[in-house]
Amino acid sequence: MPGKYKKILIINTFGIGDVLFSTPMVRTLREHMPNAIIDFMCNKRCRYLMRSNKNIDDIIIFEKDNFREIFHKSKIEFIKEMCGFIKKIKRAKYDLAIDLSLGYQISLLLKLLGVKKRSGFNYRERGRFLTDKLRIKGFEDKHVVEYYLDILRLIGISEISGKGLELALPQEFERWADEFIDKNKIGSKKLIGIAPGGGKSWGRYAEYRRWEPKNFAYVAERLSRENEELFFLIFGSKEEKKLSQPIEEALGGKAINLCGKLPLPQSIAFIKKCQLLLCNDGGILHIAVSQGVKTVSIFGPVDDKAYGPYPMSDNHKVVKVKGLGCGPCYRKFKHKMCKTHNCLKMIDKDIVLKCAEKSLVKNLPGLRTRTGQKLNHEKV
Repeated sequence: MPGKYKKILIINTFGIGDVLFSTPMVRTLREHMPNAIIDFMCNKRCRYLMRSNKNIDDIIIFEKDNFREIFHKSKIEFIKEMCGFIKKIKRAKYDLAIDLSLGYQISLLLKLLGVKKRSGFNYRERGRFLTDKLRIKGFEDKHVVEYYLDILRLIGISEISGKGLELALPQEFERWADEFIDKNKIGSKKLIGIAPGGGKSWGRYAEYRRWEPKNFAYVAERLSRENEELFFLIFGSKEEKKLSQPIEEALGGKAINLCGKLPLPQSIAFIKKCQLLLCNDGGILHIAVSQGVKTVSIFGPVDDKAYGPYPMSDNHKVVKVKGLGCGPCYRKFKHKMCKTHNCLKMIDKDIVLKCAEKSLVKNLPGLRTRTGQKLNHEKV
């Protein structure tokens, strides 16, 4: 029975989207085991997503790249760091681990440390050190959230309640965002977020999931022209700042470029203030969904059925090319490099504009079309 577990460790060392996808599973676990201690292992950046989660007792940071870097600098320092990490897990005396890492290294370590129940995915036989495993070839045909919830069945939990993503933000960051908005005199404006990047999860191949910045600029400029109430916030990392330049230029003084200027918690606070987020597939999309912000997202090589907004609703519009025959080409955690990139190049920027208008018109009844006519939401 699920109630017999007293100390539980959940491992998800992936990016922002994946960690948020695990929050319905965490919430369900807490509902079934209200008295258990539930800890969460994630990378350093994602700790901000979970540190205010009421269902989590403690966060353990596992940064694979940091361990690699220390190893190359000093073998002695690496051994010290690794021993400290292992001691922390051993002292906790977990009796259940849910490993979402898709690898074998962490489950092997947990086995050696005496964690008796180790549940997770068996992808390409990497789950060989798990006691209970769900065989998968990849995440396809249903959402990642549903795959994560399936893991709970391995420990006897089949009753699932609400499935929405969960991200609690401390009030101090919301107050900070309010002060910034007041200082910049944009409190009377309706804020629209634009994120032309794709996050860090694809590394040097991130361009393969990006719609052209000039297309975002086109949509933003048309929206700006249609309604004086709109003001734009451009989100992204320091590395994505160049992508924001065409958008910033198109909008003139009606935008603040935040690329590379904010830590994650402050970015989340600003996203929460937006009426709409226009973005590529990536972690920022799922942050917006978790905060109840409307979204229009662009999907190319990645399957939105598995990695799209969750749960899907009229508030979250996905724009993609249908009927190409070659997509989605990101399958079994691998991306087939393609020369044409038609899945993104063929997306009509006027269709994206129409989706954005339709998302905004409920809250902005005075919004006008490119011909100067007021939009009727029911006819768009």
